[in-house]
Amino acid sequence: MSDTKLKPLDEQTKRQNRRVISGLVLLFVVPVVLAYTAFYMGWFEQPTRNKGTLLESPYPRFEQFTWMNQAGEPLHFKDFETQWWWIYFPKTNQCDAECELNMAFLTRTHQGLGKRIEKLTRMAIFPSDIQYADRVEKAEQLRLAKGTGQAHIGDGVQLEAGKIYAMDVHGNIFMQYEPVATEEEARMKAKDLRDDIVRAMRNTGL
Repeated sequence: MSDTKLKPLDEQTKRQNRRVISGLVLLFVVPVVLAYTAFYMGWFEQPTRNKGTLLESPYPRFEQFTWMNQAGEPLHFKDFETQWWWIYFPKTNQCDAECELNMAFLTRTHQGLGKRIEKLTRMAIFPSDIQYADRVEKAEQLRLAKGTGQAHIGDGVQLEAGKIYAMDVHGNIFMQYEPVATEEEARMKAKDLRDDIVRAMRNTGL
């Protein structure tokens, strides 16, 4: 049996083999490098998932406003910290049909927070007089106040009557929502408010 000698590869075949090997390396290595770069450069950042309108930073803060309790005493933030808040501004002192609908909407949405229900309190701020009696369970989770959305500190800071706002535990009023107009809209938007506030709680760990 005679030995079979391998023929040396010609230069053209060597070049072709090198191209194949280089192509395989690029096929597997380049996607990994790109994915690594994209992740750390933030190319994969998702668009905002907020359902409400995120206010411009720096956010309006609790301390910039003068709000009072039923006795006419100013509210102090020390009584509000450690809680998340939904703040609703009824358009009139007398809670009309729109006001009643949105108060009930916020109550039901709050009750749907499950284990996080104790982390949040609702507040309704009437223009100049409080003519409302809450008729829901856990009335301690609702604060009634009077005042406006016009800040006494900070130029151009204005919260709109009729709107709903989210405030964090540090007193930053960071999100705005349109009031609901129908029961069907209230059912549809309840999840939006809950999703936004739960995401904020998770992201901050508070």
